[in-house]
Amino acid sequence: MPKSTMKNYARYLKGRAEDYDKRTIMSYFCRVPSDRKIVPLLSGLTDKKILDVGVGTGYYSRLLTGKNTVVGIDQNPHLCRLPITVHKGDATELAVLVGDEKFDVVLSTWMTEYLNPQQVDAFFSEARRVLVPNGRLITTMISKYGFGWLYIAAARRLRGIDKYNYRRKDVIERLKQARFARVEVVSLDSWLRIPWAYMAIAEVAGMGDP
Repeated sequence: MPKSTMKNYARYLKGRAEDYDKRTIMSYFCRVPSDRKIVPLLSGLTDKKILDVGVGTGYYSRLLTGKNTVVGIDQNPHLCRLPITVHKGDATELAVLVGDEKFDVVLSTWMTEYLNPQQVDAFFSEARRVLVPNGRLITTMISKYGFGWLYIAAARRLRGIDKYNYRRKDVIERLKQARFARVEVVSLDSWLRIPWAYMAIAEVAGMGDP
């Protein structure tokens, strides 16, 4: 990734998992309501091989281990508290990091906000490369509106961190360009239903599909 993005991830190089998962006001207004849709979806996955890109501390992967095989990718693998394999690297080089391994699900939660448009395209293409037929990419995206706009603006102007948000129609088009066959978008609205984020679920065509 370019230096600007590496600089953003470098904030966590000396961080502790305990600090990384601390709840903030934004967490209560946005992340907690989002989990009402994310957690049931992930909890329903069984007998899958899952690649968690931007695994962090393993906050969401903890819902998956035990009934699935989980592999992580992160710029800061020391943060992960789970007994899983975590490759050090980023979202634009998945195939290089995992080699010939294929996955039923590529998962990414609250990571794509660090990716500029070219990196998002690379991530989608790489996810497609490492998925099996009928495999799914499940990823969260920050909205262009409501708290999503406020969150990105605050990161850039107050903290000097390059973060990005994307319109739904643009993400759907980017996923189709990456050759995903079907795309579903699920709203992840914040407290009081103010727009904040959404979840894109994209599926690879099956062996018999046109």
